[in-house]
Amino acid sequence: MDIKERDTFFLDLDKTIWNWDETIIGAEDLIDTLIEKDKKIYFHTDNNLLSREGYAQKLSSMNIPAEEDDIITSGYVAAKKLADENVKKVYAIGEQGLIDDLENEDIDISKDAEVVVVGLDRQFNYEKLRKAMKILKDGGRMIICSTEKTFRKTSGERPHQEPINRALKTFTENVELVGKPSEEFRDEFRNYFTYIPTDSVFIGDRLADIETGNQLGMKTGVVMSGDATREKLAKLDEDEEPDFGLSNLNRLKRNII
Repeated sequence: MDIKERDTFFLDLDKTIWNWDETIIGAEDLIDTLIEKDKKIYFHTDNNLLSREGYAQKLSSMNIPAEEDDIITSGYVAAKKLADENVKKVYAIGEQGLIDDLENEDIDISKDAEVVVVGLDRQFNYEKLRKAMKILKDGGRMIICSTEKTFRKTSGERPHQEPINRALKTFTENVELVGKPSEEFRDEFRNYFTYIPTDSVFIGDRLADIETGNQLGMKTGVVMSGDATREKLAKLDEDEEPDFGLSNLNRLKRNII
């Protein structure tokens, strides 16, 4: 099936749609074109600084219409997983988006928990490390929302979650990823969205995005505005490769028109 005939598009946010405080060139035009062509548009992200509601508001403020149910985050996946396991309290390293996702599932935030949930936390410090260390050394487990190394604003790159992960892994090997490209993320994705894989396109800037979309049975595209490079793509096995690469989102717009 040609990409013009596909009716559902799943777009990553960081380094694909925006550099946090500004959209990337071509993003708004692409969304406008998809809307004009009556395509369904959804979003996925491993960034949990905001909740799904917060991301919907942020997208809308950037002239990209979105509702809460149009977005899935790794923080939401983590919260749903823990709720399904009947976990009642966790120690969370993360910001308000992750906290909101957990509290929406009636999960309390406590230093006396047996699970440490880790997201991007720009206030990560020694005291948080100490509290998490105690839980992990006492046999607790760690749920991580992302393995991304950098987070980009228009003013430049910032550390993302992976440096925090590495600090905490000092104290445990009992670690589970719930962000892309994990099975946990894919399972929740299938439950969350209604779509036909062969009618859908999954787009992002990381190899984790490509792997996720491929495993979900969709056509996959990688935007070279983020972590994917030609060198990384050249090393992939055939079943890991994206179906197409884009220097920017304007190239995708041309293919749709």
